Amino acid sequence: MKTNLKNLLVVILERLHTQAARVSYRFAFSKSDRRAIGILSGLIALTLFLRAHVPGKPAREWATSVEETAFLRPSALSGITDRPCEGQDGKRQKSDYVPPHYMVKRKFTVDLNMADTFDLQEIRGIGPAFARRIVNYREMLGGFIRLGQLREVWGIDSSLSESIKAHVYIKKKELRQIDINEADIKTLKKHPYLDYYQAKEIYLHRQRHGRFTEVDDVRCVNLIDSGTFARIAPYLSVESGPAR
Repeated sequence: MKTNLKNLLVVILERLHTQAARVSYRFAFSKSDRRAIGILSGLIALTLFLRAHVPGKPAREWATSVEETAFLRPSALSGITDRPCEGQDGKRQKSDYVPPHYMVKRKFTVDLNMADTFDLQEIRGIGPAFARRIVNYREMLGGFIRLGQLREVWGIDSSLSESIKAHVYIKKKELRQIDINEADIKTLKKHPYLDYYQAKEIYLHRQRHGRFTEVDDVRCVNLIDSGTFARIAPYLSVESGPAR
């Protein structure tokens, strides 16, 4: 029993000795390593000593000399004391600075019936897509007669329409009109205010009753209610007149 315990202790001590040898081998340093560690430790100690015992250079205080004070405050040369930023009533004085013209953003306005896509893109909120839609809808209409028609352009809501109105106006109202005594169904239905069935009724009415004598005669056409007539009337004409 004692022999077995002794052998066990010997085995444990041998294993501990082996592990200790492995650890010491892993952390063993060569001569050059020990020299480098010593130099680095010396530099660290020297740095700590200098920071603790050598007083540092004080931070520079700006504008302490007469020249610098005069440079920062020109009124000091003439003996005039610095005036406060606020006036006698405690309110900040209004600046007299006027920015140059190239820094002032001018309000951009353009005739809605004359503007091209590049002009429209100068308006905030109008990109290439909206600019093309506005121009294309203007061509389909034959021209704008009121700013409210911007709401009829696909994608333009009430808020965007209101912001656009501040930058556009309608001065030239030379509309492209449709001669209802000559136009066929295809021409009539291209207008945004007429659908196929209304265009067909205008064409058939002319075939049955003869040429229109005036635009107001369109009121008598089937499917043309008062609202439709009020919108489409400015874009119609009877240039050719009735047959004689």
